[in-house]
Formats: sequence, C-alpha cells, structure tokens
Amino acid sequence: MKVRAVSLLLAVVLIGCVAAHASTSAPDWVTQAASAPLPDHSKDAKAIILFEEQLIAVQGDGRAVERYRQVVKILRPRGRDYAEPVAWFSKDEKLMSFHVWSIGPDGHQYSMKDAEYQEVGAEGGGLLYEDDRARVASPPGADPGAVVAYEFERQIRPYMTQETWSFQQTIPVVRSAFEIDLPPGWSHLAVWFKHEVVQPTEIAPGHFRWAVTSVPEINLTDVPLAPAERALAARMVMHYSGQKLPQGDALWAKIGNWYESLAAPRSEGTSEIAAKSRSLVAPDADFTLRVQKVATFLQEEVRYVGIEIGIGGLQPHPAADVYRNRYGDCKDKATLLIAMLDAVGIRATWVLVDTHRGFIDPRVPSVDGNHAIAAIEIPKGYDDPSLKAVVTAHTGKRYLIFDPTNPYVSIGLLPEYLQGGYGILVAGNDSQVIELPVLKPDSDTTTRVAKFDLDADGTLKGSVTVTHNGASAWGLREFYAMSSEKEQRENLEKSLRRDFSSFTLGSQSVQHIRDLNQQFSLQYEVTASSYGKSTGTLLLLRPRVVGSDVEALNDRPRMYPIQFDSLGDWRDNFDVRIPAGYAIDEVPDPVNMDVGFASYRSEVKIDGDTLHYSREYVLKKLDLDADQYAALKKFEAEVNTDENRSAVLKKQ
Repeated sequence: MKVRAVSLLLAVVLIGCVAAHASTSAPDWVTQAASAPLPDHSKDAKAIILFEEQLIAVQGDGRAVERYRQVVKILRPRGRDYAEPVAWFSKDEKLMSFHVWSIGPDGHQYSMKDAEYQEVGAEGGGLLYEDDRARVASPPGADPGAVVAYEFERQIRPYMTQETWSFQQTIPVVRSAFEIDLPPGWSHLAVWFKHEVVQPTEIAPGHFRWAVTSVPEINLTDVPLAPAERALAARMVMHYSGQKLPQGDALWAKIGNWYESLAAPRSEGTSEIAAKSRSLVAPDADFTLRVQKVATFLQEEVRYVGIEIGIGGLQPHPAADVYRNRYGDCKDKATLLIAMLDAVGIRATWVLVDTHRGFIDPRVPSVDGNHAIAAIEIPKGYDDPSLKAVVTAHTGKRYLIFDPTNPYVSIGLLPEYLQGGYGILVAGNDSQVIELPVLKPDSDTTTRVAKFDLDADGTLKGSVTVTHNGASAWGLREFYAMSSEKEQRENLEKSLRRDFSSFTLGSQSVQHIRDLNQQFSLQYEVTASSYGKSTGTLLLLRPRVVGSDVEALNDRPRMYPIQFDSLGDWRDNFDVRIPAGYAIDEVPDPVNMDVGFASYRSEVKIDGDTLHYSREYVLKKLDLDADQYAALKKFEAEVNTDENRSAVLKKQ
C-alpha cells in the first residue's frame, strides 16, 4: 500500500540548468498570509504554517483536479526542513503546474523558475519500483524569518472519490481551508477525526468551504510510549459521488465492496497454484494444518518485493504472477494466500489496515491505510486454542486474522503493530470495519531463568536462558536470522551493560529462530567482577541480576494518550549460590502490586546456601488515557525500586 513522505525522497535528478532567481512579486494570498501577526502559541515552534488551502474541483465525468497552496514561515534554523516545497505526481496523477515563491528575512521576494526545480523518486520501504515522483524546490533566502510559499495543480487519480484534508501537522497552523466544487446533482460527505465537526460555507452552488484556525502542533519530542503522529493528528475525510452517499457502516461496506471488485479477479487460482497447494496439504486435512502449511509457504518462499504502478498501489497483482515470480508486496501476498487456501477448501479475504494503531477509526470510513493482511474463515463449530487472533463479523462468521507479510509470526498470532487497531474486512456487501484482536498477556511471555555462583570477592558467574513465546518475538527472530555472529554478540553485550558495570560474555547460542512453532531461545554465559559489593563483613548483592522491565518515563506534563507495544507476561527465576563462609542475613520483602492495567510481584527465598529470586510483571492494557500517566509513573517507580534492592550476606 502506498505511503508518501517527503523524508523518504531519494535519487535527486536535476531538470535542466539552474537559472538566476527571479525577483518578482508574490501573489496576494502569499503576502497577506506573510503579513499576519504570529499567534502566541507559536513562540517555541521551529516553523509555522501561516496559510494552507486545498481545492478539489470535480468535473461532470467524475475526474477531479486538486489545487494546493501553502505558506510557511521559518522561525528557527531547524525550521528549514518544513520549507521545502514538494508536488507529488504519478502516471495517474499528472502534475499540471508548480510554482514557488519566497520572501527573505530582509523582505526581498523571489519567484523560482521551472529550471530550478528538481525531480525525485519515492523510497517505498521495500518496494522495488513505484511510479510516484515529485518536484521539489530549494527556494532562496530560506532562513529564520523567511517565508516560503508554493502552489501546485494536479489531476486526481480517476478511480478515487475520496480526499483527506490533513490540517494538523508537527508544526502549528494559523489557517487551513478545504474546498470542494461539485457538478450539479453530486453529493458529498465529510467525516472528522480527532476534531469537532465544522460546518461548511457554500460559497457558490455546489462549492463548499471548510476552515479551521489556530491548530496546535503534534509534538512527540521526549514523549515516551506515545501513539504515532498519524494516529493523533486531526483530519477530515471527504467522500464525493454522483449518487447519494451512504453513511457509517453502510459507507464502510461500500468501500469494501469497491475494493473487492478491484482485487477479487486477481485471486483466481490456476491449476499450477492448486497443484502446489495440494502438494503441501490434503484438502481434507485438519483446518489448522491446512492453514499452517499454506501460510508457511507464503512466509518462507514468497519474498516481500513491491512493484506499484498507477492503480497498482491499491490493486494486487494476479495470484498467478505472484506465485510464478515468488515475490510481491503485502496485498500480493494476501492475494496468493487467498488463492492457495481456496485450492484446499478454505475461504479467505483481504483486510485493509494501518500499522499505526489508532489511525483507522470506526467512526471515520475511509480507504486510507498502509497495509493489507488476510482474514481466513473458520469453519462453523471448529475450535483450536492455538488460533488466538480470531474475530467475529456481524454476519456471525469467525475469521482468523493473519499477516502473511511477516515471516516471523506464526498462524494463530498477530504482530503487535496490528493488535487493537481496526481494519476493513473485504466481504462484498457484508464488508465492514472490524476491531483487530488483542492477544492476552499469557499469549506473549518472556521468561529468564538463570543459575549463578557468587565468589567471596564479589565475582558472579553463571548461565542465563531467555525464552520468548508469542508474536512480539518476531523482532528478535528477524535480528538473529539476518545478523552476523559479531552483531549478535555486540547486541547482547549492549543489553548486559545495563546490568553490570564490568563483565565478560562467554559462549552464547540461539535456538528456533525460524521454527515458529517453538519458543525462541537465547542461552549465554556471563562473568561479572565486583557484582557483590563488600562493606566490612557484609556482602551486598542485587537479586534481580539481569533484565529490567521498567519503562523510561519523565516528569513532563502528559498531553497524549499512553500506548504500549503489546500485552505481555515477563517472568524471572534466578538462583544465586552464596560463597562459603557467608550466611544470608537479610533479603528484600516480597512485593505484590496490581493497578488494573498492570501487576507486579517479586519474592526472595532462602534455600540453604542458595538465594532464589522470582518475579512477574504482567501488562494488561494496551492503551491508557493521559490522565493515568501519574499512576503509571508511580507504578514504574515502585518496580524500579524493587529491581534495585539488595540482599545482605554476612561473613561468619
């Protein structure tokens, strides 16, 4: 699925020779915006958008043209990054015009010429090729105090009847407006995200205008556990049509129906696909086994490589091509999965999602998103406890949600970047928005087990085994599958520096990197000098030897919701044998806390010459409101205190 970002530009190609900058007057809409006083809330901003306007002019045949205008003032040196005009275009979005002006800090006005622009391509995050390109400009005089403005016109993709007005940015906005000019008899529907509904002004028959002012920035600098910017920024989604538009669930169904018409013909299987599927598993085999065999083939044999041209940013390639080439992007892999499952008697369909939890909202029907996965229909009455990522549609059908793009998450589970979000279940007239599953904490566990010997001089020696069971282990599996032994060792050493001031890492080994049906396991040996701290006849040691589960928080006022990656259960069981001639004199008291969204317990027991430490940290909620930040800080502070408490050994 296509995502455009100016920060991902590459392959800059000059379009002709650079000419001298013309000194001409900027249009009135530029000078008027530039002369307006700055609002007080912009004093700490790097830059500010003084004026922004988006006009969609729809023609009688449904084709549309977009005109976009923006005026930015640079307030600080780092604000230059926000004053880089860009106009995207592609095979289906012809760029009709592009103009750039600037007003230097000294008031001198410039107008750039066509020969001064550059053309760039988009880096697509794994895409081998896409036809999105852009014209960009580096206007003269773009220094603190300067104003940069630009305007472009381009044709809108003819198969799209939706536009998104993204009026909240990472810098403040003084004024932003959206207009749509419709032919007679056409209808429109505006849906709002993270903003109260604004009523439009009809400035001419069929021509409507919405405006917002004083829009604050989204600033996630030094904000721990923050949602994605795109999940926080207010926007309006505009739907338009030559027919009456449905609303709510009916509009979701319309969007899903449209996508099915686009994608379903591409999922037709071939005899070659059917033969391969049936060679993997018999059509009368157990449901879970059939799904596992086909899914494993997609994960291991079909690489993620995207080629997106025109409507290919939305429409998958034919399943036959994906199978033959053994590569495809997310929607291609989902399409081949659908075709292969069909060959062994299982129905499946697409789910359009976004990997930023909270971006898709059930109250905001839209085709916007950046990823495509699969929903696999579960037979009525069938039950398998290993299939945890299951949803029930309003038709009563149950679906197993699966991401065939991720090769490190097994069938039955769901990557943490999708849990708790929403997506469009593509099912013809039964298409609907669905909430993606949130897997329970005991579905995602990390267990650290260790045995240590402590010498009288404070040296600690031992072996540690860390096992990960669940979807969130996919990042570790990928790292160990793709990295060298040297990189793996350096990564582990970096982790251990949080626990030891001085240590030597011994042997290490990893098991079940790609065997998704087994727990990922890491074993290593470590020696830490001066771990036990001598003070007279006493020897102090921290029972929590390795691993910390404390979140890094700060004392800044909290404006945004709190978002964790995934629910989980983290458990430690450590044995430390004390040196001869010492007795355990004092151990930390047990701790047992439950604050609703999380719980924590720890305990130190004595068994002869061995100190046994156990603890468990369970996270029970993915998202918290901002007003729960104080409770989270208090909880984490108490966990941190417990993690660093010491046991006391006394020399006999």
